[in-house]
Amino acid sequence: MPAIDAYYKKYKASGLEVLAISMDDAGDAAEVRKLAQNYSFPMALKSDANFKGLGRIWRIPSTFVIDKRGILRKNGLVGDPKVDLQALDALVTPLLELP
Repeated sequence: MPAIDAYYKKYKASGLEVLAISMDDAGDAAEVRKLAQNYSFPMALKSDANFKGLGRIWRIPSTFVIDKRGILRKNGLVGDPKVDLQALDALVTPLLELP
């Protein structure tokens, strides 16, 4: 998440949006909110999100990239789960230039 936060800070003015979804139970909401204070992008609990179209989440963390047109470009359930600045630059930066 620190790499995602650094990337988000760098590119949010270009239209990048990030949403972290905690898979914790609603009873842990206070802890999630406390953790969220360390990052500049919003977080939600799984009970607040509708991600059924992405399939069953079986691996955590999972990173999904959806472009401006709503096309799923990275399915977090497939491939390398590691997301670092180099991976974000290779995958996401070109998408920010889409009309």
